[in-house]
Amino acid sequence: MNLKLVLRLVLAVIFALIAFIFSEVVPDLPPFSHIFLRIIITFWFGLMGFGLFPEVAQRFRQLTLSTINLLTTRVSSEVMSQIMRLPQQSSVHVPMRHHAPLGGVAANQPLILDTSAIIDGRILDIAKTGFISGILLLPSFVLAELQQVADSSDYLKRSRARRGFEIIEDLKKIKGFRIEIWDKEPVAKTVDDKLLKLAKSLNGKIITTDFNLNRVASVSGINVLNINDLANAVKTLAIPGENLTIKVIHIGKDAKQGVGYLADGTMVVVENGAELVGKEIKTEVTRMLQVPAGRMIFAKRNSSK
Repeated sequence: MNLKLVLRLVLAVIFALIAFIFSEVVPDLPPFSHIFLRIIITFWFGLMGFGLFPEVAQRFRQLTLSTINLLTTRVSSEVMSQIMRLPQQSSVHVPMRHHAPLGGVAANQPLILDTSAIIDGRILDIAKTGFISGILLLPSFVLAELQQVADSSDYLKRSRARRGFEIIEDLKKIKGFRIEIWDKEPVAKTVDDKLLKLAKSLNGKIITTDFNLNRVASVSGINVLNINDLANAVKTLAIPGENLTIKVIHIGKDAKQGVGYLADGTMVVVENGAELVGKEIKTEVTRMLQVPAGRMIFAKRNSSK
């Protein structure tokens, strides 16, 4: 027998029993006797229960879903509230390295910083704009790698890594961020592999400028926020036929080409511009090319000049 039909019959019986019990107080109403009226009332309530089942079931379903959603929201809010009350790390340090299993799932997707993004430094400017917010995770193995670079014999690498620690301190001062040191280290050979395992375990997003890490993470189904991709996305979009004033800085790969740059760093290749190095000229955009490193604009010298 159809389950829905059975439930409707059960509801009809319940309504009929309730009507039969409470109709005991119904008096005789000539020409109808007391018994006849009770039968009519009981039968009518039974039909009403049978007919009302779909709406009752729908109301019950809506009430159940509302209750579950309310409880889920309150539990999630309480969990986030407890997380935000945890004491912050007072200073950046590199904890002792140890191996520990990853456990639990992040309450929301944490942003996991890669060493390259810290050294790059633009993450600080992006954070100041308010485009990203939430929990910023600093794995201990990333800080350890940053410390190794800071101890490098190469002056430039050493300076940029030390600047990276200053950037971390500045990130702590930005509202909307919570900096957390993650000292549980996944078992893997390389820092990139550890980052991938950590991101997958916590359902997090990796912030990086490393092209190869970006590709591997994408193949693995891990979300990546590539700072270079963001920078390329907000660069000036030139339209063929548009006029640009460019200072030719150096010769291009082709000996006849001159190369200049827009204010946002976009490369502009000027046809037959090799002889114009050091000069500021007016050009007309001929085409634009999207390459892994960003956009390249090709232009020719404006004939009106």
